[in-house]
This record gives sequence, structure tokens and C-alpha cells, in this order.
Amino acid sequence: MPSALACALTTALLTGCEDDGKASQKHAAELCGKLAAVVAEDVAQVRTGLPVGSQKLAAQLDTDPGANLLALQRAIAGARASVKELEFAKSTFFSFADPSGTVLRSEADPDMLANRSVLAAFPELRKVLAPDSGLTEAFGEMQEMRGVRNGPDLQWVVAHPVKDPDGGLKGLFVTGWSFRAYAYRLQEAARRELTEIAKRESLKSTPLLYVFAWKGAKAYGGPVTPDVNTEAIEKLDLPAKTAAGPWSGTVDIAGRTFGAAAQRAPEFAADTGVAALVSTL
Repeated sequence: MPSALACALTTALLTGCEDDGKASQKHAAELCGKLAAVVAEDVAQVRTGLPVGSQKLAAQLDTDPGANLLALQRAIAGARASVKELEFAKSTFFSFADPSGTVLRSEADPDMLANRSVLAAFPELRKVLAPDSGLTEAFGEMQEMRGVRNGPDLQWVVAHPVKDPDGGLKGLFVTGWSFRAYAYRLQEAARRELTEIAKRESLKSTPLLYVFAWKGAKAYGGPVTPDVNTEAIEKLDLPAKTAAGPWSGTVDIAGRTFGAAAQRAPEFAADTGVAALVSTL
């Protein structure tokens, strides 16, 4: 028979785990609420800035944009820098594509997108070629837009026509982000917030944190997120969990209890959102 002391210690340990799980759940829910607002702001920056940036870019382009790629790169950088929303946008690429959808040059080096067709990779973007088109968005996968070397990733791509003074199509201004690169950006923002929470609540150390950007049934964490954590998040069925609003709970992963939370980001897309795993142990 176990001693009374052993039973008391076991009960205390279990109670402590439950308390830690509740605290972690509270922190995860608090972070998701703030991150959902961040996503809405980040998406709005791109949607507001790209049409203006396209006009700025049109004014800086040579008659034949592809004839001088260095000048084209400078024009892309200049157009982006001249629009406040694009200057601070969280995009992982800014590129100019010709009317066929082939990227001629990107702002960043090395230019992984050069000579690649964004319209072939994202067929929904073809709507941008219509005479009366404007901002056009698509989700999909393109190897050259990945935010990680290996593993699943997803991209959000936004295109806007760049027109000459007569209204003719000169090309496309294209931007967007990798979900996994963007999840890392959100995680770093959440980590700073969690550090402040740890100070406020006099925690011994900053809790362990993983943040995910999700779309539909798939979740995407930062580059070093363990696969087992991503699998655990996906098994929660976040679209169902968040159908009536923000959700939070606890989940055991490899013997560790995490507080888990998820919230939709409808300003981004109806089936997208953010999720967080937090452990104070």
C-alpha cells in the first residue's frame, strides 16, 4: 500500500500539473487574441499598399523593364520604400513579373524567383490579367517561395497590374509570404509578449512557445518547430474548434502538457487563423 506521504506528493504533483496546464492555456489564449489582430494588420498593409506601390513602380520602369535588371531591382525597392504600408509589410518577397507572369526580377538577392512563372504556380492569379482587374490573391505552393528548406509549406501571393500611361499592361507587382516564415515572425512577436507576461507574473522562466499559422486542416510552424507539435495541432481540427469563436484547451505532447489555443483570422481568409502552444513547466 502506498504511504500517506506518497499519496500526498502524488496529489500535489497532479494538482501542480493541472494548475500549470490552466496557466499555459490562459497564456496561449491571450497570445492568440493578440496575434489574430497582428495578422489582420499585416494583411491590410499588403492590400492597401500594393495598388499604390504598383503606380509608383509603373512610373519608375524603363520602356523595356527586362533590358536592365539592376535598374528594375532598384525600381522595385524604390516603389516599395515610397509606400509606408509596403515599407513595413511582412512580405517575404517583392517581385516584378512580365505580362505572361514570368518574374523578371525581385528586390532581394539571391533572386530565387527569377525566370519562374507565378501564374503557372498559382492559376487563380490569372484573374489579374483581365482588363478591369485589380488586387488578386491566391494560396498555393511554389518551391522558390518556401520559407523552409524541407517540409510542408504554403504561400499567400498577391498581384496587382502595373500599367503604362495609356492603360496597357506592363507587368505585375507581386508580393506575399510563406506561411512558415510568417509563423516564425508571429512567434517572435509572441515571444516578446510572453517575456513580459513572465515578468508580470513573476514566473521563474519564460514559458516554452510554438506559434502556428493555419489554413483549413493544415498548420504551419516556424522552421524549427518539431513535427510532433505540428501533428498535434492538426489533430485538434482547428476549423471545427474555432467555428463558434476562439478556442483553448490543453494537449499532451511527448509527455509534456501544453496550453493550446486557436483563433480564426477572417480578415485574411475564412479558413485561416493562428494557434499557439505554451508550456510553463
